[in-house]
Amino acid sequence: MKKVFFIISLLLATSSLFAQIRKGIDYVDVFISTADDFGQNDPGATVPYGMVKVSPDTDPASHGGYNYEKTQLMGISVNRISGTGCSGAGGNLRLRPCTDDNPYIFLHKGTEKAVPGYYTVELSNGIRFELTATNNMAIERYYFGINKKIFLELDHQSSFDKMLKSEFKQLSSMTITGEYHAQNPCKTGRYIQYYQLNSSQPFVFTSGEKPVLEFTKGNSDFVEIRITLSGIDEQTATDELELQSGLTFEAAKTNAFNLWDEKLSKIEIKGSDEDKTMFYTSLYRNFLSPVNVTSHDGMYRDSEGKLQKADGFIYMSSWSLWDTYRTKFPLLSLIDADRYRDVCRSLVELYRSGKYDWSSEHEMTPTVRTEHAVIILLDALRKNIGGFDLKSVYAQLEKEAASLPMKSPDNFMESAYDLWALAQISKELKMPLRYDYYLSKSDSVWRTKWIEKFRDINDETFDIMHGDGMYEGTLWQYRWAAPFAIDEMAKLVGGKEILAGQLDYFFSNNLYNHGNQPDIQAAFMFNHLGRPDLSQKWVKTILTQPMTHCYGTHNKFRVPFVGKAYQPLPRAFIPEMDDDDATMSAWYVWASIGLYPLVIGEPYYEITNPLFEEISLKLDNGKTFVIRNKATGNPGSKIREVRLNGKKITDFRIFHRDICKGGLLEIF
Repeated sequence: MKKVFFIISLLLATSSLFAQIRKGIDYVDVFISTADDFGQNDPGATVPYGMVKVSPDTDPASHGGYNYEKTQLMGISVNRISGTGCSGAGGNLRLRPCTDDNPYIFLHKGTEKAVPGYYTVELSNGIRFELTATNNMAIERYYFGINKKIFLELDHQSSFDKMLKSEFKQLSSMTITGEYHAQNPCKTGRYIQYYQLNSSQPFVFTSGEKPVLEFTKGNSDFVEIRITLSGIDEQTATDELELQSGLTFEAAKTNAFNLWDEKLSKIEIKGSDEDKTMFYTSLYRNFLSPVNVTSHDGMYRDSEGKLQKADGFIYMSSWSLWDTYRTKFPLLSLIDADRYRDVCRSLVELYRSGKYDWSSEHEMTPTVRTEHAVIILLDALRKNIGGFDLKSVYAQLEKEAASLPMKSPDNFMESAYDLWALAQISKELKMPLRYDYYLSKSDSVWRTKWIEKFRDINDETFDIMHGDGMYEGTLWQYRWAAPFAIDEMAKLVGGKEILAGQLDYFFSNNLYNHGNQPDIQAAFMFNHLGRPDLSQKWVKTILTQPMTHCYGTHNKFRVPFVGKAYQPLPRAFIPEMDDDDATMSAWYVWASIGLYPLVIGEPYYEITNPLFEEISLKLDNGKTFVIRNKATGNPGSKIREVRLNGKKITDFRIFHRDICKGGLLEIF
């Protein structure tokens, strides 16, 4: 009897233990970095790479529509692009649930809840709503609560930036269809979307600048609104709605959750709950864009608005490559290689149809800018991602290279990187003459300007935001913007030891700006300069310690902000530190697993001290790569030794191909 009791107790204990095991998705807090200008993110419902991002918009409007610190509801809109600065883009087809003309307040505490793919909250007027989504459909449920009637005010002209055109028509007492043309961020380019709105029960329609849909409670506790989006035409939006007509709200919610679970399970970590929360929320942000804009029958519109067939791939859009090329896209190339082939093929097709530096006038979804695509494509080429042909668009790559901006010091550094990437592509394509030409041009561009503006440190000019006409940042911060040429920089100042000393001075005197992107690779450059201990020190400091932050996006703070750059809070980042479409979230993911893609286009990663005890990368080829951290976790800790599958690594560098083989990286 005692034996039976023991077995039962053991089974109960084991069952309890398994019940307490939490997966990566369970740590995601979608409210992190949604407060004010501390990230510009939103908590809305979407799926990985989803075209629809349905979320509440607070009043007054903010970049991504939602501000955790505001309590008044403007309405619920169906799309957005997060953390990109300016006024954002999206915010269309906003529905405001109301019972009278009074403003309605979020009951944030106690009723507001969200997980990946789902959001719900109750309002002060007794209406509760919940949201979920598929790739191209928003599903919004509005519960009557104590009300016998509810009204949904439809702002068909809502937009975070300028609305250029809006047309709609009522097809029946349950259906509205239409289109809108809206401006993209920073008032450059536009996107055109078509939609169909369908309700679960008839409504009384009252026309006006903001039409009102009136619903009576009747036998149902809620009214459900479904809105499908398409960049093709209204008929396609109608077809998409019909194809998903059998999908229930609960099934869509479960499907969204499962899709997120699959993506977030690609990395497993061992560490504290607080660090896991920041990590998995950061990882979650990386799968929000680019987005799948391909119709059910494989069609899309190119950059000139012409209808094209996506043959054998998914066409992606919603680009903001200016900074995401630094961190987010290299991360996706490692942990989501299968979908990354679609990303690269889409960029090639973008070149084929006519690529613009910023948004075109014919985008299918909110998008920002596409500079540095050549660097992403080189990186994918050298990592053997496959699925795209660069020879077929080489002429377009050369055309872009011929028009690179060369006005201010930041232009020179960034354009030199693009020219270097085109040289390396030429080498991979076995075009030696073009390789020599672009390598020489890149070298001339960065070297001439670096000697003129960056080599000799001048205390009077180096710490001026927008100095010498730069778009953002200071000369100090852009001094490190050509990581592909770091060895040559060292020679120009007298050696690696001297350059390492100058870089350490840069960090020690609070000249670094983690709130913006031009210098976010700087802490990892010590590895190349013979001081991996300083990379470890400064990376861990940025990750975990309060720092003195002196800079915003465009200006130096009158009073420096002292605090951590990353915290699992709505005010997650430092002031004015937008996530830049997950650029900064991806930085956190890289740094916390102890790797970093210092030179995008070279298929290796810098090794530093991970934040976690163990990291397991589940790769698309079925292999698993484990990073086991046996070093101490203190900011000043120094790595004594690194081993890959038992073999010592001396240069603190690991190649992409070695990770893809699977295996074990041990850090002592």
